[in-house]
Amino acid sequence: MRTHLRLICIILAGLLTTTTTGSAAQLAIQNLDNTGSDVLTEDQMNEAEPLPLPVITEEELRDMQRRFRELNPDIPDQTPSEATSPSLTAPGELEKIAEPRLAPPYWSAGRLVFRTDEGKLGRCTAQYIENLNVILTAAHCVLSHKTGRWYTDFSFQRALAGNKSPQIVGWRCVSIYDAYHSDGVNYAYDYAFILASADDKQRPLEMATGTPASAPLTAIGYPRDLDGGLFMYKIDGSWTRNVGGIVTMSDNSLTKGSSGGAWFTAFEAGGGEHKNQVVSLNSHRLKTRPNQLNGPLFTEDTVTLKNHVRDALCLD
Repeated sequence: MRTHLRLICIILAGLLTTTTTGSAAQLAIQNLDNTGSDVLTEDQMNEAEPLPLPVITEEELRDMQRRFRELNPDIPDQTPSEATSPSLTAPGELEKIAEPRLAPPYWSAGRLVFRTDEGKLGRCTAQYIENLNVILTAAHCVLSHKTGRWYTDFSFQRALAGNKSPQIVGWRCVSIYDAYHSDGVNYAYDYAFILASADDKQRPLEMATGTPASAPLTAIGYPRDLDGGLFMYKIDGSWTRNVGGIVTMSDNSLTKGSSGGAWFTAFEAGGGEHKNQVVSLNSHRLKTRPNQLNGPLFTEDTVTLKNHVRDALCLD
């Protein structure tokens, strides 16, 4: 295993955006190469325990937001107005996706299984994003911020339902920003990209930067509390704030095992181009707000990290 640090000075643009968000920061990218681990066996994947969604205090959240603002002074905070607040028919109701392999956006998502820095088998939620060979998940699903040590042996079970997956792939390398854990954990950078060992066999999802300020949100995940984490679930909610690089989704009660699952805007099961845009992911929640989840705001820095992995620079 080798860890490389790379200073990134160029911000790439060119994606579909909702509200354009840039960055003045120069962020260090941290990479991990696969130097020989194989795809986990079916028995090992079945033994994996779900990673808990981190729970933090208000004070910890304010400190993360402050550090994000110091790196990104030009990215504004936002809260929705009544005119842009969405109307939902069933907010907070969990819906089981029995056959995710049959339709977008579900068919590009699945379970990510791995070996932690302590050698235990864990699992999160992940999805192919933008490019046929790039997988998005939470940074806390690939590295322990407490020890600074990587997880490894990543295996992605696309469109898992029950114990069946139409495609299981391994990994070549993974990247995160050092800002996720270098000065204490910061969930404003709680995203990671993995270069998969095989392409998505379906059309991948679109990623969008900025805040979904006028649209409802839909989140997905594989929560342990329902069906033992063997099935994908979706839940609808609304964005309530974007402060210091951290977005809050109301009515999102997904539990452990759902870390890294996408948040969609313009959601439409079976939808085509420009539908089901991924704008954030299940990251963490506050102790005082059990029915809300927070996720990182996707910015041009997120695009830069994705392109870094897409171009296999995580192997350098």
